Amino acid sequence: MTSDSRPRSMTVDPELLRGMTGDATIYSLTRPLALIAYAALLAAFILNAIVLSIVGGADEEQTTTLTWTLVAIAAFAIASMVFTRAQVRRAITTAMPSGSSVGVSLEDETIRLFAKNGVSDMAYSTFRAVRVGRHAVILQLRGASIVTAVPRALLSDADIARLKSKI
Repeated sequence: MTSDSRPRSMTVDPELLRGMTGDATIYSLTRPLALIAYAALLAAFILNAIVLSIVGGADEEQTTTLTWTLVAIAAFAIASMVFTRAQVRRAITTAMPSGSSVGVSLEDETIRLFAKNGVSDMAYSTFRAVRVGRHAVILQLRGASIVTAVPRALLSDADIARLKSKI
């Protein structure tokens, strides 16, 4: 361990879990592929609304079908966001249940995470991106869509600058 990388830890509470879930959900929903998918859904919704306004009340069956299609598109978009949040929440609470202790230590070549399931010692080269939220620092693994969330409170601004320079 380097002299300036003291291990820091904290107890996970429900407020931290909510905050980290929010940050990780926003990260998931604003990734490029997700943005493309939501843009396509929005375009389909708008196109369907335009066709519905053109058709008007001319054909009742067609109007009903287009209206239900609008509802289905909106419901799908909302459901995917809710599902994403639930998935993120489950992953975070599995790794860091409320009441457990979580810690981090920045080494010369690795980041060491301490959580309920044990200790992970990962080289900085394992990650390809860092995203800093209000409650969580999101580390994205290279070659995968998997991320690691670290409580923001455990990392100083200098630690985050160090992470960004190493990743």
